[in-house]
Amino acid sequence: MSGKQQVESAEAIARQLAEEMGGVDRSVSGLTPLVRRFAEIEFEVPELPDADGYLFQYGQANWFPEPTFALGIVRQIEFVDAAGEHESYVQVQFEFRYPLDDELDSVDSHSEWWFPGDGASFDSWLDSVDRAEISNLLAAKSPRDIAIWQEMV
Repeated sequence: MSGKQQVESAEAIARQLAEEMGGVDRSVSGLTPLVRRFAEIEFEVPELPDADGYLFQYGQANWFPEPTFALGIVRQIEFVDAAGEHESYVQVQFEFRYPLDDELDSVDSHSEWWFPGDGASFDSWLDSVDRAEISNLLAAKSPRDIAIWQEMV
């Protein structure tokens, strides 16, 4: 893909990349190559330091019918109106959902943002996500679901 993409197409692009890669590897470290490829896509966003960033998060998710532990990487992209004014953010989520067991029940929630200009490069930040202690814990577990979805916030 060349040129900057429209923010509204972000979820479709993420899904297309996952298909091209043969699906999402079911390990945390398998998620980062997809996110890295998605990060190569440039979207039409304002020239602001927080217009396009990432969030790594995990913890218990109590909005599912079954007890669930979720881990995800989110790309947050600013959406502006025709006049260039802030309208909302589009968040594209790459999320693994695990059955909550005693081991995961004892894990504290975590969230960590990255934006250009934070000091660390995106690659080094994403490498730190790969090396996160939670990755080792989840390596022996299989996610119940893998979801790619988008919401406006």
